Amino acid sequence: MTKGAEMTTTETIEFTPYHSAIPSWSGYQYQGKVALNVVLDYILKISPDDYENYRLELEWYEDFCILNGENYVSIHQVKSYKAHNLSEYKDAIWNLLGKTLLNPCGGSYLHSATEIESVESIKKRLNELAPPPAPKATKDPSQLDPPTEPKATKGPPTSPKIKNYSPRDYYDMVKAADAYEEVFTLFSKYTYSDSKSYCPLSELESEIIERIKKYYVQKDIKPTEKQLDVVYHYLLGEVDKHITRRHINEQSDEEVEQVPDRIGFGKIIKVLECNWEEPSEDYVIHQLRNVFHSICENMSEELHHKTTQEQDFERHDDLLRVEEYVSAISELDNSEFFTFCQMVTPHIHIRKANDEAYRDLIPEDGIEVLIYAFYEIKQRMSSNDYKYVVQEQSQNIVYLPTTVKLNAGRIRSEDRLKSTIASNILSNAAIRNNLFEIEVMITDNFNSESLENAAKKYTDIDDESSKINDKITKIKRIRLIDINTAKGELNQ
Repeated sequence: MTKGAEMTTTETIEFTPYHSAIPSWSGYQYQGKVALNVVLDYILKISPDDYENYRLELEWYEDFCILNGENYVSIHQVKSYKAHNLSEYKDAIWNLLGKTLLNPCGGSYLHSATEIESVESIKKRLNELAPPPAPKATKDPSQLDPPTEPKATKGPPTSPKIKNYSPRDYYDMVKAADAYEEVFTLFSKYTYSDSKSYCPLSELESEIIERIKKYYVQKDIKPTEKQLDVVYHYLLGEVDKHITRRHINEQSDEEVEQVPDRIGFGKIIKVLECNWEEPSEDYVIHQLRNVFHSICENMSEELHHKTTQEQDFERHDDLLRVEEYVSAISELDNSEFFTFCQMVTPHIHIRKANDEAYRDLIPEDGIEVLIYAFYEIKQRMSSNDYKYVVQEQSQNIVYLPTTVKLNAGRIRSEDRLKSTIASNILSNAAIRNNLFEIEVMITDNFNSESLENAAKKYTDIDDESSKINDKITKIKRIRLIDINTAKGELNQ
């Protein structure tokens, strides 16, 4: 998370370098892309007869691993740091060294987004660095069970959170076994195109696309650019879905049965060999996620810059709240995330995830409105359904933050735009059932006592008589308020 302000000896406030929680999505993306890239490397070099035996294991024994049957072929640590210093990577390296000693495999690999020193230099200097810090409750590693139970014959696997050692435990293991030289023979930095031993996030897409092309060349297939794009995003979405699910389970307070999350190479092959004439819903939603988080990351940096420039460090908690909400939204599954997109842009009619969805459901200026509302409104939002709920006179008043922004020009008046937006919301059948619980919508600069009142100024709407508690009538009564009004009502 973003570190707080610290007081220096000269009594001046110094805000620490920006490190946002929002790019955790970028971290997931980096890890997912690296894993997919490695899987494709294996697919290109192993025999097709072995595809069904190989599997990708995510977030279990390591960030990800490649298995052949139940045997670990390689284990991988992924770090998307911008740092070049070896000290930033030492814990990850000790984890890899200790795990290859504990559970022998073909090799251990460190993936980095920036260039760091050579393996030979790492081997020499790692011993010169201070060892990883001891965990709070230090245990004798010899008295612990193995971190996981990878072999089926050893019984059901247990939670990696319970069984995992700390980097210090692995350091102690290697030292106690005098196995430093031995385990380093299995350690390497992963190699990408042009023999580079690192790969920035921005270059991973081209790495993966090139491997997909090589697969098709081997099969004597000439894919279109659209097919390459769809296959790429579908595969990445599949990997990201597993990674996100693993993180949600690990952060849950509920007791979830922990089992390895593995994707068979056969499933990857089926995607590669499918004729994608139309983008799948998963593909479109993955694109929506990319656009949403890219905008959010930029907005977060701008808010941080604004806070720093204005020396308004009391707003640090507001930055953290924004990041918390964006992180929670990133953990929605595909169906929930698409509903979120539909709900926060209620004036746009998109019934299903298709080509036009990610052009219209995530408008950049609209997401800026949404993020700014998160920043300004201090009332805690229900992060699992992105709404504010206020108890008032024994009933809940539900506020929905939206991307709605009034951009009136020389030709279209504000009232006419309000009428169009309101009538579009009222006629949006795709989210009608979700709107029944909403009393107030938060907009950028749009106020109206009701959707019905705003719509009727220029648009004929269905005015059939209905009971006072009729659901459609309730939607017509939804009030629209701008962010400043929302602050007055919710920041109490």
